[in-house]
Amino acid sequence: MSTTPTMTPLKRAFEQSRAENNIELILPALLKAQFHVVIGGQSEQIDLFLVPSPNPERRCVTVAEELAFLAGIDYPKIPVTGRQLVASIPADIEIVILHGDGANYLTREQLAWFRGMPEMQA
Repeated sequence: MSTTPTMTPLKRAFEQSRAENNIELILPALLKAQFHVVIGGQSEQIDLFLVPSPNPERRCVTVAEELAFLAGIDYPKIPVTGRQLVASIPADIEIVILHGDGANYLTREQLAWFRGMPEMQA
C-alpha cells in the first residue's frame, strides 16, 4: 500500500475552497469521499475515537481517504462514506482529514452549514 499522498478530488476541493474563499466547494467531494475512520471499539458500529481538535476546547474524529495515512494510530478503523460520516457524527464533533502530507479540518460550524445544504438531503 502506497503512502505517497495523491491529489484526490476532496483534497483538490479544499485547495479550491481556500483559493476562492468558498467552503461550499468542499461539500460534493466530501459527500462522495470514501474514508477510513478511527474507532474506539472492535464492533462494526461507529464508536468514534475522539481526540482533541485543532481547537483544544473541542473534540474531533480522525479520518483518511487512504488507510496507510492512519497506520500510526493503534486503534481499529472502519470504512465510511463522507455522507455517512457527516450525517452520523454528533453536532459538536469536528473532523480532521489526514492526507499524508498534511491535513484538512472541518469545524462543527462548517459541518452544521453542510448539514443544512440541499445536497445533504439528496
